[in-house]
Amino acid sequence: MVVYLRDKDNLENSFAFQLNFNKTFNTLPEHPKLTKVQDQIAKGFSKNAADELIVLFKQRAVEAKAYGEKNPVSYLEFEPGRYFNYIELLPRNKEMLDFNYEDNQYFAEDSYDIDPRNDNKCLQLSFFKFQLDSADQAPLFSATYYFDEEMREKEDAKLTVKNNDMLIALNQIIPDLNDRLKQRYKNAKKMGQELLNNQAPVEIQQEKVKPNEPCPCGSGKKYKKCCALMLN
Repeated sequence: MVVYLRDKDNLENSFAFQLNFNKTFNTLPEHPKLTKVQDQIAKGFSKNAADELIVLFKQRAVEAKAYGEKNPVSYLEFEPGRYFNYIELLPRNKEMLDFNYEDNQYFAEDSYDIDPRNDNKCLQLSFFKFQLDSADQAPLFSATYYFDEEMREKEDAKLTVKNNDMLIALNQIIPDLNDRLKQRYKNAKKMGQELLNNQAPVEIQQEKVKPNEPCPCGSGKKYKKCCALMLN
C-alpha cells in the first residue's frame, strides 16, 4: 500500500512510498526520487512498523479491494481459524444488519470461520453505533451466535441486559434473522471451499512441527496460532 508522509511545516518535504507487508518499502514510479533523509525515514517507518499497524493496513487493503474487485477469490487468502467479515467475502451484498434501539441507529457485522472442514454452525456478531465521524470505531460488544437454539440461549445469558436488549431489537427488525444468517453461513463456507481448492499444495512434513515454527499451511502464522488450534 502507499504511505504518504506530510511535513506540516514545509509541504515540499512531503513524500510517498510503497509499504510492503513484510516491513520493507519501494519507491513509487513517476514520483520524485527520495532524498537520503526521506529514504532513511521510509526505511525506518517500514522496519519499525508495529505488527498491529501492519494488520490494520492488511485489513484496509482487503476492504479497498472489496470495493473494486468482482471476484473476492482473486484477493482473499484462506487462513484456517480466521473469521472473515461477510462484506469481505461478498462485497456486492446489499443486505445490512441495521436496527434502531433507544432512538439511536446501530448495525451488526457478521463474521464467519470459512474453513469448510470446520462445521462449527456458529458465527461472530459485532455491534456498532452509526457514527459518521468515526470510520475505525471499536464494536460496542461481540457475541457468538449459535444456530442451535439451546446453545444460543446459553450464550445470550452471558450478555448484559442492555446488550441482550440490542440483540432482541435486531431480531425484531429482522424477523428472519436466523434463516438469513444460516444462508450467509452457507455462502461463507462455500467461499472457504473455493479458496481452499485454489490454495497451493502443502508440502507434507514428516517431522513434528514445533509450536513456534511457521505453520506448514503457508498462512504465515506460527503453528500454535494456526492449524494447531484446529487439531486441538
